[in-house]
Amino acid sequence: MGRFTLSRFLPPFRPRQDNHIGEAITDEHGRTVYLKTFRLSENQVRRGHLLSRLAAHDWHLADTAAELGLTEAQLGLRLETSGFGRLLRQDVLDHYRGRTRTARR
Repeated sequence: MGRFTLSRFLPPFRPRQDNHIGEAITDEHGRTVYLKTFRLSENQVRRGHLLSRLAAHDWHLADTAAELGLTEAQLGLRLETSGFGRLLRQDVLDHYRGRTRTARR
């Protein structure tokens, strides 16, 4: 971009707080010449929080579940209800569903 620098930023994904995502363009002196932010919905924040925790644990489901105070099966089902079910193999999702049903009895 020549004399300009594009920076994109993510929020900390803290539930029940305002979270913004955006980008800024600065010139060679560090002055902001363009700034655009978008406020995330609570649902987007929850999904971002879930993905950020998974990334922090290198996508290890058991470790992420432990941090979040969930069982691995509960985390798997939360991924599914958050729209990320396709990230897991179908047999894994089926196993989590079976474990959750058994735990409810």
